[in-house]
Amino acid sequence: MAQVVVITGRTCNGKTQLARRLGEEFGFSILDTSEILKQQAKARSVPQDRLSLQSLGDKLDGETNHKWVFDATERAIESGDIHFPIVIDNIRNAEQLAYFRQHSDWKLTHVHLYAPDDVLAERFQKRLQTRNQPEAAKNFKEADLIKQERDIESFKADADVRIFTKRTDSEDTLVRVAAHLGLFAPPQIRSVDVLVGGQFGSEGKGHVAAYLAKEYQVLVRVGGPNAGHTVSGKKGVYTYHHLPSGCQDTSAEVLLGAGTTIYLPGLLKEIDDCGLDEARLFIDPQAIIITEEDRKQEAKLKDGIASTGSGSGYASARRITERLPNQTKLAKDMPELAAYVGSAPPYRGSTIYRLERAYREGKSILLEGTQGSGLSIFHGVYPYVTSRDTNVAGCLAEAGISPSRVRRVLMVVRPTPIRVQDPPGGTSGPLKHQTTFDIVAKEAGLNATDVSQAEKTSTTGRDRRVGWFDWELFRRSCALNAPTDLILTFADYLHVENQRARRFEQLSPDTIKFIEELERVSQAPVSLINIRFPRTEEERLDMRTIIDRRKWWVGNRALLDQ
Repeated sequence: MAQVVVITGRTCNGKTQLARRLGEEFGFSILDTSEILKQQAKARSVPQDRLSLQSLGDKLDGETNHKWVFDATERAIESGDIHFPIVIDNIRNAEQLAYFRQHSDWKLTHVHLYAPDDVLAERFQKRLQTRNQPEAAKNFKEADLIKQERDIESFKADADVRIFTKRTDSEDTLVRVAAHLGLFAPPQIRSVDVLVGGQFGSEGKGHVAAYLAKEYQVLVRVGGPNAGHTVSGKKGVYTYHHLPSGCQDTSAEVLLGAGTTIYLPGLLKEIDDCGLDEARLFIDPQAIIITEEDRKQEAKLKDGIASTGSGSGYASARRITERLPNQTKLAKDMPELAAYVGSAPPYRGSTIYRLERAYREGKSILLEGTQGSGLSIFHGVYPYVTSRDTNVAGCLAEAGISPSRVRRVLMVVRPTPIRVQDPPGGTSGPLKHQTTFDIVAKEAGLNATDVSQAEKTSTTGRDRRVGWFDWELFRRSCALNAPTDLILTFADYLHVENQRARRFEQLSPDTIKFIEELERVSQAPVSLINIRFPRTEEERLDMRTIIDRRKWWVGNRALLDQ
């Protein structure tokens, strides 16, 4: 049924702000009765100050038997000037309201705002002081459109929602009204799928995320430029450091969560490379900015634990140690990001607001984590860890997503986990069952030179160390993330013939046995299998590099797949 909200109340109760926020946050069309009066005043050559418009309203009430607001609403609907849901700001007497109550095809909600007269009078005086143009009315009583106390009593008795505004601001009022209207998504709506790594990063998450991204309406990224996700797409091979993988090949909305660390020159370049604009990209105002000093300080860790030196860790540390006003720069403080963040609360880039809207609109959401479970600052082998929790819980916290919104957890693993090469005089951390890429290539039947050339880190270009599959690490990652689905990448590292597989049964027998063991240990299905990564231009054009065994869907059907 068509939803119509009418707002009543004395002046300075926040009626106009409520109507505006319903329009901005929930897509309501606004019918402003003062604008109707101004149009009438112009047609009749009547002054447009507040008192003159009040007199014109009284005259229209007499001419139409109080029906002029209702008639204007119907005309606007018929002409297409407004669409449902509609909010009407404002109704000033019981007779005007009665016409709306009599329309049986509309689901009418009457919101009445009220406060003591002395509070409203004080607000009116403050408004006079802040407005540039003089107000014709000298005081609150003159300015108020509701002249009859019987109308106030009638509104109090009739209202579906009645809010005392003495102790609320416009945000409080909006929340309470929206709740009454059922505009918030219920907790049981689960529309978020989370993609995380199950080892030490470089599991191929970017390639998988880009494959899946085309199916989702909202893409969310957390982490920072210390992680690079290399993707082969329509425009060639590209490495994402800030933005979600594959976003340049989709039309999805793109969100960067509050936990993101941003290196401004790098992010601006990515935005330009991917052709994003403010219509698609939303950056949370509380994402922290990496400074050149952060990068300089973190460079000292390169020789100790093989840090990327991106500055992400030092920026995250400053977020805790420098909690003084105006000391630490966030995304909201950077003029270059204003188009994507907004310039004032509630900020257009707030991921909480964007996600709330996505939940209630039934949009599908993909949250892309970075690095891997074994690098978690809390659950990895300290100090050979990154600066954040890389598991699903950490990713959700950085994005501002409740665990109850999660539908599926997708964990990516490779048959040969890697760590970055040990720095001179130090180590990047333990790697169980360490071997070499030459041996891996030889056992799989691959070209050793091709493998070695491909196995360099996306962010720093360093060589990698490699080991055979670590079942203990895998089970630990399963315990931390409880994946609903596994994704196996680098299947050709098990056997070269897997590169030609197009169906599960075409994989080598040992690969199928390996997959069965993954499923047994994790108690989750291997739903996607990456058979190889494109390394040449010819291979890039062949997009069939993933065997898709999923038994679930993305999109609005996702909400039914509980």
